[in-house]
Amino acid sequence: MNIAVLSGKGGTGKTTVSLNLALALKSNYIDCDVEEPNGFLFLKPKIDKTEQVMVDYPLINDNKCTSCGACVDACQFNALAKVNKDIILFQKLCHGCGACEI
Repeated sequence: MNIAVLSGKGGTGKTTVSLNLALALKSNYIDCDVEEPNGFLFLKPKIDKTEQVMVDYPLINDNKCTSCGACVDACQFNALAKVNKDIILFQKLCHGCGACEI
């Protein structure tokens, strides 16, 4: 049996509910939270291997960019801002969704 616990909003208790379900049912627990996976804090698993994961983020080509701001409007995470005639990228906010490229 697989059970998924999800919500688009943070702080709703997803980790608490899913951890307790996994412990009560003596089942596997997989934390797929891309922003803040923290189930390990409670389960304290033995980690055999780690792997670095990178997020793609846009590179702004000044020769092609017209500074229209369409990429800024498309970004749901506010990772891009238009300041005067420049487009500024905040890499830490970028989720690599690619909406700005379209």
